[in-house]
Amino acid sequence: MRKFLVTLLSLVLFVFSFGEKKLYVGTNAEFKPYEYLEGDKIVGFDIELMEAMAKEMGYTVKWNNMTFDGLLPALQMGKVDAVIAGMSPTAERVKAVDFGKPYLNFKMGHAVIVREDEKEIVKKEDLNGKKAGAQLGTKQEDLAKGFGAEIVRYDSFTGALLALKQNKIQAVVLDEEAAGKYLKTMSGVKITDVIYDNDPGESVAVKKGNTKLLEEFNNAFDKVVESGKYNELLKKYFPEKEVKEN
Repeated sequence: MRKFLVTLLSLVLFVFSFGEKKLYVGTNAEFKPYEYLEGDKIVGFDIELMEAMAKEMGYTVKWNNMTFDGLLPALQMGKVDAVIAGMSPTAERVKAVDFGKPYLNFKMGHAVIVREDEKEIVKKEDLNGKKAGAQLGTKQEDLAKGFGAEIVRYDSFTGALLALKQNKIQAVVLDEEAAGKYLKTMSGVKITDVIYDNDPGESVAVKKGNTKLLEEFNNAFDKVVESGKYNELLKKYFPEKEVKEN
């Protein structure tokens, strides 16, 4: 009898697993508070938002943590179904993939970070002719280049910050929210100025032409907002921002 029950339970679990709708999502868990690691677990605003949307859609999320510059190629090659990583739809990116509704509409800034003893870079215009580090594949590359900086690319922004502290470069340009979180635990560097852009807010990306999945995401996002979960997450991860009740 016991053997029969074990076999039956195994069969039920197999059927449940087989019938489970899975959504494979790529992210880069290095951008606190968007997505980051706590031990081996990926957490953050984007992570909880995606989990809430997937629940509305009837999916279970399977996370794939990878380098930021590898996210869109993975999406294009079908290795993941979607990407969420504090990513906004820049002019170049929309040529490669499709984006859903913006899920963050704050005035987005990009911090210019320098060593505390830096005298030559006081404002963003002073990046002209200076070596500035940026994470490969991020919009910060183009923003710094727009101010005449000589760009040094890194696989991670933590690598760029380390190079800054080691005096290998003169500045790092990084998302303002992430910079604020990480610099709380990092000595010897400071934010000297902020660059603002006019790109739409962060969005979920899907493979070009996947209109069905994109529509599912947009509808699910609306439901998460209507339920109050969205504002709950905003207050949790961006307490310093003004949150308007929907």
